[in-house]
Amino acid sequence: VSIILREDDEREIVVAYLNPGDFFGEMGLFEKNPQRTAEVRTRDVCEIAEISYDNFHELSKQYPDLSYAVFAQLVRRLKNTTRKVTDLAFIDVSGRIARCLIDLSAQPEAMILPNGRQIRITRQEIGRIVGCSREMVGRVLKTLEDQGMIQTDGKAILIFDASLEENTFPEDEYDDED
Repeated sequence: VSIILREDDEREIVVAYLNPGDFFGEMGLFEKNPQRTAEVRTRDVCEIAEISYDNFHELSKQYPDLSYAVFAQLVRRLKNTTRKVTDLAFIDVSGRIARCLIDLSAQPEAMILPNGRQIRITRQEIGRIVGCSREMVGRVLKTLEDQGMIQTDGKAILIFDASLEENTFPEDEYDDED
């Protein structure tokens, strides 16, 4: 599932990808009538469960660990959002694209191959994640491919094991072993 913020009919940014077991719509758990702030777009067939504000509060009274699990996921999201804002402010577009590829290659849907991890994503989608044009993404991917860090074939991008991360972020202050 992609969580998307839209500025107008043409500009949007992907703020998060969610995986099985993740949740969205959490504002509805803490406010009776929250205002929607994002769009949700599935990337694959999904099973989605729904819980009302009142039912969540009843369950969280009976099972306090439920609230802890929700808070833990919210903290992870806040850390990721903070990193994304920091990246937008302090890392050039090439670095943001490289970090995006590293992050996507760590997702459950990445295909593990003998020489790396393969992801399937369009240049436009990468641009939506890092805040740049599809054309800029194409130029950066070409440079990374010329440097031997990745291999592209249409939507498929093979990130060679460790090569991209070691050459782009040798001492990554954002590594988190949670």
